[in-house]
Amino acid sequence: MSNSHQYIALICSLPHLGLLFSRADVPISAFRLKQRLAVLAPDHARLLRDMIAVTDWAGVARCNEDSEVLARANKVVADLADYPDLQHLAGTRMETRTIIAALRRRRDGQETPGDIRGWGFGRWCTQISNNWSDPGFGLSHFMPWVPEAHQLMAAGDHIAMERLALTEVFRQLDHYGHTHQFDFEAVGIYVLRWVIVERWSRYNVKDARRRLGTLVDAALNPSNAAPPFPLARPEPFLGQPAIFEETAS
Repeated sequence: MSNSHQYIALICSLPHLGLLFSRADVPISAFRLKQRLAVLAPDHARLLRDMIAVTDWAGVARCNEDSEVLARANKVVADLADYPDLQHLAGTRMETRTIIAALRRRRDGQETPGDIRGWGFGRWCTQISNNWSDPGFGLSHFMPWVPEAHQLMAAGDHIAMERLALTEVFRQLDHYGHTHQFDFEAVGIYVLRWVIVERWSRYNVKDARRRLGTLVDAALNPSNAAPPFPLARPEPFLGQPAIFEETAS
């Protein structure tokens, strides 16, 4: 079977992921997805693995220095030259992460961006640096989610902040997903979407357990009851799905 026919069969075998936040479960497990991705050509399997490793928080968590993350991101973006939409998605994802990193640094009291090229990626580094005191870094007119993220971060609403960031990434994926159906780009976009759906499903499980524990504690110890739905900061990095530990070729 040719690659084109294999990829048509692959895409047709993948269940619809639905809208973000529309379901609590993931329609296909990491194990099953890995099995189906076994039909990818070796070079495509490598590109997909590298792209996920640099765009997913869990993959970046393994890096010790910002310079290592930037080096990996630049290499992945360069390697995706034959697939411009995936290349743009990977670059935009890193730029989004740079904006979030800048918001966190400013919230934590950093008065200047410092050497932003040492920790930031992409087109907006100079804009962020020149507008450090502006809630939206001078990007609000075409990125209205940035000042909203600033407000959520300042309020300590980390779950809502995570939801907002994932919504922005999903919007980017949806934009390019409409232009690809049965090619490698379509596979890559599907897997990038799956990572987000899978990540949020684990947040839901953790949040549900936390809420249940709080309610049980309140029932058993009324005098020590905390507010019924405490807002706890999610873990900065969730474990990377096993599918990306060793993508089949």
